[in-house]
Amino acid sequence: MDFVQFKIGEHYRYRGQRFQIVDLQGESVQLRALEGRRIVLRQTHDILQRAMKRGDFVKDQEAPIEKDPQKVLSGLPKPYAEAFNRRCYYVRPLMNRYHGRMPAESAQALISTLAKQINDISPPSLSTARSWIRIFCKSGYSYLALIPAKKPKWKHRLDHQPWETQQIIQQQVKELYLKPEPTCKTEVIDAIVQELKTFNDGRPKHDRLKIPSESTLNRLLRELDAHETACAQHGSKYAQKRQGWTRKRPSPGRLFELVEADTQEMHVVVVDDDGEVIGRPYLTVFLEVFTRMPYAWAIGFNPPSLDTTLQALKLSLSSENTYGGTAIRYIFDSGPEFVEHNLRRIIAMLGGEICYCEPAAGNQKPHVEAFFGVWSKEIAHAMPGTTFSNITTRGDYNSEDNARLTIEVVRSIFSRWVTDVYCERVHSSLNISPRLAWEAAYSALFPPRRYSPSELRQYFLSAFQASPQQGRLRFNSLFWTGPAVPYLANREPRPDKLLVYYDPSDLGHAWACHPSYPDELLELQAVDPDYQEGLTMHLHQLTLKRLKAERTAFDPSKARRARVALLRELAKVKTPAQRRQRQQAAEKGSLQKSQKHSTRTTANKPNTQEVYHHHGDTPDDYSSVEV
Repeated sequence: MDFVQFKIGEHYRYRGQRFQIVDLQGESVQLRALEGRRIVLRQTHDILQRAMKRGDFVKDQEAPIEKDPQKVLSGLPKPYAEAFNRRCYYVRPLMNRYHGRMPAESAQALISTLAKQINDISPPSLSTARSWIRIFCKSGYSYLALIPAKKPKWKHRLDHQPWETQQIIQQQVKELYLKPEPTCKTEVIDAIVQELKTFNDGRPKHDRLKIPSESTLNRLLRELDAHETACAQHGSKYAQKRQGWTRKRPSPGRLFELVEADTQEMHVVVVDDDGEVIGRPYLTVFLEVFTRMPYAWAIGFNPPSLDTTLQALKLSLSSENTYGGTAIRYIFDSGPEFVEHNLRRIIAMLGGEICYCEPAAGNQKPHVEAFFGVWSKEIAHAMPGTTFSNITTRGDYNSEDNARLTIEVVRSIFSRWVTDVYCERVHSSLNISPRLAWEAAYSALFPPRRYSPSELRQYFLSAFQASPQQGRLRFNSLFWTGPAVPYLANREPRPDKLLVYYDPSDLGHAWACHPSYPDELLELQAVDPDYQEGLTMHLHQLTLKRLKAERTAFDPSKARRARVALLRELAKVKTPAQRRQRQQAAEKGSLQKSQKHSTRTTANKPNTQEVYHHHGDTPDDYSSVEV
């Protein structure tokens, strides 16, 4: 398959914004935003390849001088079509036989048999075939997700050197030049030459590397990207100032032209019905910028992920939401939990697009950030169990000892504050309240697009196949049941497996159908609603990993205890940097080791149970009031 050949000066639509390619170096591409706030991105060709495959990295303007316009083809190129047909050839029989499970030995044997039938001398590996199956299932059994993308070929001065020479040059430049106190270029060049000579001393004469001249090495240093060099030597703020550019972002001119969405950990510790501390819940809000109307929100213990975002997005599109509707453009955080293909696919199918903020750039969605600040100052910091905004403000106040509100109470307080206070108060930027602004912008001739629950299912549901056992259907240690299961299992022709649809943002319900009658969906309920109601697939997978690390078999009661312990741990991770460190530790396996070590350390200590007392000055009907 040919590589994608990027050219300097081309314009691409990426992350909901227009970028221009300004530099090609090695296996990376530097892009700079043409609109909105100044953004400099350095992406590898692998990342851009995956983005092109998802349809997220799309060319919308050629380079100023195109030497070979015949290479710009419309539609699907022939290499794309051949690779796509090859993937479909392997995926169809694998799905028909294993329904997405892919057992190692038998799946590998089937892949070998299929390869012999078409004389494929380089069949896909088991891991590659599993990745194709995973992509196919995540996309809702859509074969369009199997369309591949090209890889680029690069031409840069450093690429003309042998691979060993490139590694030595890059190592010396990184250690001596790209640091806060850089060594002068002369010493860096001398260090590179000496390192190459030392490398050649252990090699035969016919296999020694040719040492580049000092002028060549000087040109290589001068070709280093100025932005990355400034970041390494002086910091990101200095580089942003030296490489900065500005362009005013136009304000929305009509309803649902722009929506800002964000998730934030609430500044209050909540308890369960028995008074045991659970942790801090998460708040996801969708705010319509033109009217400043917060029209959809979700409060729960599920950590920020794609599933929590989809949960709030579904509420924002529902026909049951008076102020809901589909927006033209959405602004989300740039965290990895929001970069999933599924979110882009859903919003694109609804006719919208996504714009991602830079890391640590909250001013790119200032309206929803200001909304969080107003809520915290007016209500959250006055609640029992508040964590305040910083250590200085909190002082000696113990949040967990004073916590006494359940998550249902927090949801009620937040809903009443939004509807009765925030939306009825005059905003300085509007000179009217958000509710009146929304009513003035609403047009009965062109109402916002909303969807019924049945219509939303086709966008938010994932699918799997399962065999009915004792009136239940199982998937990923989750069980659903209902009278529809035995009915479908005994319906002629009797199926080996039923097709089941579930919502990753809420595992409390599922829908099943007979393979021969895919349009007749019947609702199922969770076998253990206490665990599955409101649970996201993201949090469930984290709970399974924790049980596996503790070498404990899955059990709903044990899973609930593990989930509470996990939420308590996540509540201690406060900053984005700490979240990244925790994620890296979880991927490397060091997190589970530290948890086991702490368990052994505390095993010999007396088991003292914390008791949370109800403060006598707190009224029984605690409520929020407008000051």
